[in-house]
Amino acid sequence: MIGAEERLAASMEQMSREITRLDRAQQALFALVDSLAKILLTCVPEPDEHALAAAVARAQGRHARLLKSAGLAMGDDSRLAMQELVKHGER
Repeated sequence: MIGAEERLAASMEQMSREITRLDRAQQALFALVDSLAKILLTCVPEPDEHALAAAVARAQGRHARLLKSAGLAMGDDSRLAMQELVKHGER
């Protein structure tokens, strides 16, 4: 019984360390995406009024292709989650 408790405690400690590592990685990824978005929003000029509709249409097409590409690159469970996001975005 004591051996089982020790193995369980060790497994829980290992899981805790892994969750902490994943949390740090997620925060780093968020910071990277946030910095990239700030750079893009600061440096990319907006199109003039006459070209805005065409630019939005092209951007929507690029966005759809990006989501599909990301979905294909993901594993099965993640791919299903991405497909749900794409379906939600099409509504």
